[in-house]
Amino acid sequence: MEEFLSSILTSYPVLAPLLFILLRAVPVVVAPLPGVAFDLVGIAVFGWQLGLVLALIGGHLGASVAFFIARQFREPAVKYFVPLQKLHELEEHYSERQKFWTLVAVRFITSPFFDYVSYAAGLTRMPFWTFLLSTFIGVLPFSFIIYYFGGIIFNWGLLYTAFFFIGIALLSALFGKALIKKFL
Repeated sequence: MEEFLSSILTSYPVLAPLLFILLRAVPVVVAPLPGVAFDLVGIAVFGWQLGLVLALIGGHLGASVAFFIARQFREPAVKYFVPLQKLHELEEHYSERQKFWTLVAVRFITSPFFDYVSYAAGLTRMPFWTFLLSTFIGVLPFSFIIYYFGGIIFNWGLLYTAFFFIGIALLSALFGKALIKKFL
């Protein structure tokens, strides 16, 4: 899949950044598609710096779409992704400031659950710009690590790159599950 996406992006160099942004948004909106394959493509085609910027834009675009789907269609659209009772408890017991920093913490540790958190946030009374800022603050460190170190390891070979991404996914999944249980 990575080779196919890379060949499409390199075939259309002018449209490649826009295509990558749209492709990177898809796994956020369509849960539970993994976005790691797209990150590998981003590093391979654009390098770690431009790949990081484009991935952040795509991820935030997808997160915004998920947020507004939840905001528009509410519980019937989101009940398959989010434990609603826990979310309502969170909404009632936390201040706006606490919700902001909770979302930052959840985003920081739970990158594999990025899409679920976006849907959950759409059900809260959190303003969109607060959601977007907390998402950026929470996602930036993890994304930087993936792209910077992924770019270095990518030069070592595909096998090392695969082990790196699998290791990152496993670590974040372990921490993410614990954090999701605590807050949601």
